[in-house]
Amino acid sequence: MPTYDFRCPKCSHHFEVNLPFGSKEHPLCPKCKHRKTEKLIAPPAIHFKGTGFFKTDSRKKPAPETKQEKSAPETKKTDSSTHAPAKEEKKPPAKN
Repeated sequence: MPTYDFRCPKCSHHFEVNLPFGSKEHPLCPKCKHRKTEKLIAPPAIHFKGTGFFKTDSRKKPAPETKQEKSAPETKKTDSSTHAPAKEEKKPPAKN
């Protein structure tokens, strides 16, 4: 059963109680026995730290560059097919 934090508005006493999930019951204050206690919102008890919990953790990392690749000047390679003029389509002569 989960542990919930409660506070008494009368005496400001903070205490914890184990209750089943979805329980609407609010316990009595153990210090002053006041009936109306307030349920506090607590941070989650589980923390995901480190790698392997997210979708981006499983992606392949790029290979590191070598010294030769860093120092070599980049040369542009051109593809002759991209710079060639477009060919016009020839239509056969019309028959009369």
